[in-house]
Parts: sequence; C-alpha cells; structure tokens
Amino acid sequence: MAFIGSHNRFNEFREDFIKDTGVQDIENNIGLYIQYVTARFADQNHRILSNLANEIQDLQKVLKKV
Repeated sequence: MAFIGSHNRFNEFREDFIKDTGVQDIENNIGLYIQYVTARFADQNHRILSNLANEIQDLQKVLKKV
C-alpha cells in the first residue's frame, strides 16, 4: 500500500531549483522560487492521488471477487 503524506521540503528544493532554472540568487527571486515549489508540491499531490486512485480500483476488483 502506498504511503500517503509528505514532509515539508521547501528548503530542500533549493538545489533542484538552481539546477533546473539556473537562477542562483533565490532571495531576490523568491516569487519564482515559490512558484517552483508550488509546482513541485502540486506534482507530488497528483502522484499521490493517482496512486491512491489506482489502489482503490485494484481493491474494488478484489472486493468484487469476494
């Protein structure tokens, strides 16, 4: 079963942000960084919900057999 939930990774995304965007000065580009982090969280939420939906479908198949 999938683990549901996450921990706050706001500061952990700094290195990924710099690598992905090339922007080194995060403090002066905090708006762009917040957009980046928001997009990463949205992607993570989508993945969690997608996995959960797949597991629910699998569970329905099992329950129909019972």
